[in-house]
This record gives sequence, C-alpha cells and structure tokens, in this order.
Amino acid sequence: MRDLGTAVHGLWKTLCRQVSPTVINDTDRHTILPLPHPFIVPGDRFRECYNWDSYWIIRGLLACDLVPAAECLVRNLLHLVDVWGFVPNGARQYYTNRSQPPLLSAMVLALWNVSNDDSLLDDALPLLVKQHRYWNAGNKAVRVRAGGQSKQEDDDGDGRDDRAGRSVKASHEGASEVFTLSRYHSDHYAPRPESFREDVQLAAMAGVSGREAALLFCDVASAAESGWDFSSRWFVGGDGLQYTRTTQIVPADLNAWLYRMERDIAAIAAQLGATQLQNEFMARASARLRGINAVMWSAADNCWHDLLLRESRGTMSSAPAQDTAFLFGNSVSSAESAVYDVELRSGVFASNWVPLWCGCAEPGSALAEAAVMGLQASGLVQPGGLLTSLYHSGEQWDAPNAWPPLVHMIIEAAVESGVTNGTALANQLADNWLHANMVAWQATGHMHEKYNGYVPGGIGRGGEYKPQVGFGWSNGVLMALLERKWKRAARET
Repeated sequence: MRDLGTAVHGLWKTLCRQVSPTVINDTDRHTILPLPHPFIVPGDRFRECYNWDSYWIIRGLLACDLVPAAECLVRNLLHLVDVWGFVPNGARQYYTNRSQPPLLSAMVLALWNVSNDDSLLDDALPLLVKQHRYWNAGNKAVRVRAGGQSKQEDDDGDGRDDRAGRSVKASHEGASEVFTLSRYHSDHYAPRPESFREDVQLAAMAGVSGREAALLFCDVASAAESGWDFSSRWFVGGDGLQYTRTTQIVPADLNAWLYRMERDIAAIAAQLGATQLQNEFMARASARLRGINAVMWSAADNCWHDLLLRESRGTMSSAPAQDTAFLFGNSVSSAESAVYDVELRSGVFASNWVPLWCGCAEPGSALAEAAVMGLQASGLVQPGGLLTSLYHSGEQWDAPNAWPPLVHMIIEAAVESGVTNGTALANQLADNWLHANMVAWQATGHMHEKYNGYVPGGIGRGGEYKPQVGFGWSNGVLMALLERKWKRAARET
C-alpha cells in the first residue's frame, strides 16, 4: 500500500497545468478560461480545472503536504467567482451556463486549517457570499411546503419510486411551514455545446421539439450541474435519459452542502470579527437545517430524500415542467414567489446520506444513530466500495459504479456521526476502498475515475464517454484515506 501511495503522489506533477499567456492575451480565440495560477486537472479527456473535483484534489494535495499547490487551486476558483459570480462547472467558456456542487467554502477551510493564513479568509469571504447568492436566487431558489399531497406507500416494498414520482411515507413536523431551499437549474435551453450531438439525438429519441425540447435541454444541463450526469435519480415518469426532470427535484445533498456553506461562511466571519455577517449566516443555516430535517428526513428508511415539486401556490398555477422561467433572456423566474407542494422521493442513493457529512445530525444524537443504521441497511456498502445507487440504469451515476467523492464523504460522515457503529462502518468502507484501488492499480497501472462497487478492483462503466484514468479526485481520496489509515495505526500502537 505504501508503494501505491508513493506512485500516486508522483502523479500530481503529471496532472499539473497552467494557462498559456497566449490564452490570457487573446481569450476570444480559446475556450479555456484564463486562470492566474497553476492547477491540477482530473486527467485523460478532462484537461481543465473542474469545480467539485477540486475539493478532493485539494484534500489529496494537503495529505501530500503540497500546500502551495492546494492554495493555487483554491485561489483559481475564487478568481472564477470574482469574474463570473460563481464557480462554473469547469474552466471552459461552454461551462459557464451552470455550476457544480458548492464546495468552495469547504476547500477554503480545508486549506486554512493547514495554513492558518487569515489573509486567505479575508480574500475568500466576500466571494463566498457572492457564490452563496448565486445558489439562492432566480430559478435555483424554491419555496416549498410539506403536506398538501397524500403520501403514498411504496407499493412493491423495494424502497424505489420507479422514477414515477411516488413518495415514501414520512411525517413532517413543519408541515404548515414554508421553507426556502435550492435546486439545480441551468439557464441553458439549448443543447450543451460540449455534447451538442448527444443532446440533439436525445431530443429526437424523446420525440420532442421546440419548447419541450428546450425544457429537456435545460433539465439535462441541470443534471450536469449536479455532478451526477447522469442518473436514474433525475428520472421522473419513466426510465431513461429522456425522462430527466432535474429542475422538478429539490436535492437533499445540494441543500446539505449549502447548509454547510452557510455554517462555513459564519465561521469565517467569526474568525475575522464580522459579527453581523456571522449572525446572518448562522440564521440562514438554522432555517435551512430546519427545512432539510422537516421535509427531507424519512424515518421509514433513516435517511434524507430528494423532494419532487408538485403544483405551486401563489403567482403560478402550472406544474414545474412549465414554470421554469421559459423567458429566454430573462434570468429571474416567477418561481421565486411561488410555493410548491412537494413529495418525498424514494429510492436508495448514496446522496441520501450526504447530509450526515454536512452536519445535519448532531454527533451522537438519535438522528445520527438512525442515519448510520439506515446506511448499514441500505445495501450500498459492498466489497468494492459504495454503490452510487441500487439501480442498474446504464447511466454512470447508478449501480454498479462506486465514485471516490461519495465514498470519501460517507466514510467521513460515519466517523463524524459520533456513533460507535459509524466508526466501524467507516473503517470497513475505507479498507474496502483502499483494497479495491490497490487491486485495480496492480491490474491496470492506473487510478480510475470510478470503480465497480461489487467487484474489488473492477472498473466503472456506463455514461456518455469511455471510462477515464488519471485521476484527480481518485488520487485525492486515496491519499486522504491513506493518511487517515496511518494516523489510525499510530494511535493503536
């Protein structure tokens, strides 16, 4: 295992890039966005800096004591917020129609915890507030009310909603309360420039054109914004990519990440003595947490579920498929003033436990214990890692694939749950993952983008492109887990 760690440590220099001065001097002739510092790319076909990939790359760089490289990456992302108002999906012109999961504040604090450099926090704080605004305005903000729809039990008992929008049964203590949450919503109503042919073919397969095709393109781009491109998680009303309805879904993981972001901003403000801003974001975090636990938690299977938007009340009377600011060129939707009835989506996805990683359950609490029990019973933990879901859709963010970022979040969530069973589960999953990485490395000589959760060392499959190697976040997770393993061994000796 030490040999693997040494080899992967050596991969960082092969993944390091810097934008050429010719790009900076003539941006109109290039798709890559100018960045002020060197950066680490995922690898293979992914030759630019990516948004949420960077969190695990940074964790790996810090585990390798490559603090300057980690700081360069963080400052590049802060630069993108300064220019665009958010971190785009990736550092390409054609990615600026959407973002990716908001983990920038976690990156800043991970770096600060090592560097203790308050100048980083000074530079980051206004930009994090700016990024937060992006995720809580326009089409991304939704107001929801639990109840109002009869909650239907899962008919076949398999815990799955068959992508038709059936809900699991749950009791909502805040049923009469309206909560402001967030969803993925690109304002792009045309085929993705980087996948133009695939999107045109999808619309043809779905038999849609005009307005209906534009809405499908928006939902596909919004699924790409989620990082889960693509998955049965976003299917509504049928099985297949043509049923992608991302904008009708309020994701549990997105809102948990935003809760963590709000707490991060409050913590940074406190460190800098910005008391008013600290209090504002603690209040925002508290309100979001209440919404998450009131309308997304399911005591039936001990996890948090996504929500399905139903009819809205207020200024709008149409269903979400028709309300998504189809005002080409108008960035603000009347959806901001609508209040939606919601249903709790069922289905077993690794994202159901991301709120545990984000601190949505107090460590050692009954809620944390229940969440760990739900994870143990979910069927996701397998010899080759953590399944993304239990469903074999052919899409890459479903079974049998196991993705490094999900594995890492769930390991840390289980440890930080404060539950004895959580630590044991985390150790089991970490050992399984390290073994799987080692087996794949010995067989192929590569670190892979994704793996087969059922088969230790098996390579992941499915999706729009062939499996990739390199690989930024896989390397980062491996190095972070090796650091954890060696620290654990030192404590036990």
